[in-house]
Amino acid sequence: MTAVRTTHLLLRPLSDADVSDPRILLWHTAPEGYALMAEEPSSDAEAADRLSAWRQQWAEEGLGYWIAERDGHPVGIGGVRPMEHQGTRYLNLYYRLAPEGRGRGLAAEIAQAAVAFALEHYPQLPVVARIAAGNEPSLRTVRRSGMLDLGLIRMPHDPPGMPDNLLFQSPAVRLGLDDTYEEVLDLWQRVNAAGGAVGFEGDAPRADVARALDRHLGAEGCTLLRLHAPTLDTFDDPARVGPLLGFGFVQQGISPVVAHRGTLYRVMTDPDRRGQRLGTLLVAALHGTARRQGVEICEISYRGGTGLDRFYAPLGYAETGRVAGGLRFSWGDVDDVTMARRL
Repeated sequence: MTAVRTTHLLLRPLSDADVSDPRILLWHTAPEGYALMAEEPSSDAEAADRLSAWRQQWAEEGLGYWIAERDGHPVGIGGVRPMEHQGTRYLNLYYRLAPEGRGRGLAAEIAQAAVAFALEHYPQLPVVARIAAGNEPSLRTVRRSGMLDLGLIRMPHDPPGMPDNLLFQSPAVRLGLDDTYEEVLDLWQRVNAAGGAVGFEGDAPRADVARALDRHLGAEGCTLLRLHAPTLDTFDDPARVGPLLGFGFVQQGISPVVAHRGTLYRVMTDPDRRGQRLGTLLVAALHGTARRQGVEICEISYRGGTGLDRFYAPLGYAETGRVAGGLRFSWGDVDDVTMARRL
């Protein structure tokens, strides 16, 4: 796996040198780092063993917790690593910062990058986090990453005096329509009514939206991807998911000369859940699906004046074309803008 870059951090795989780095060991042994957690600091030997095991997992599976560097110096550790519970594989979300890295939003950068990375590259594995109910800084971090709160939970191995933890899980990624036609259509109409730029004006008739949906569903090389809220049952039974959170289409080029290109269409999320990073996670999942289908260049188009360029640019997109006044609505003409990025 290559390193991941965020606004302020380089997230790289754990190395052999990190296992014995006294700075990194101290993050797991210093009591102040555990003040709000429902567990005790590790001993020096326990911390060394844990880091060694995490490094070994990198060697065996090519996935694990990152070391977060800022300006070449380690300031934290975190990300996702594969774990198993009662025969079910999942990705555990974790983040821990050096004292000098706390209070700067760096844990949120690690968590946000990790959840998006997981939905892009490992959509079949749920991301899970258990956090002490009183650990407000960590709760703010996990909520800012797009993880969803499933309530208090107690595990059989939890010590008797340990309070129940809050359980968080990532949105569930599903491909195809299954039995969600009406739910998809309902969400599309709600996004229209909320002013979303997804092909229609706010009062578009349901029949018109349904025809557009049918065209995508029937198009050659077009894949529907859905995000659903998880439930307490989703972990054990992937078929049992909660409400639809968002969806989008990947349309792969049909002609051999453009088969390496794909276009994202109708990318939308529940307007009642704005600000929860669901759009970023949806695009990450769409990118992963496109890449697995052989797409190397991903394109999108958007309605000028909506500010969507500010959403897509941090995700790697750059403007590739603009037709002034190319889209006509009841209130006037707006630009039709195209952006693209390599996957």
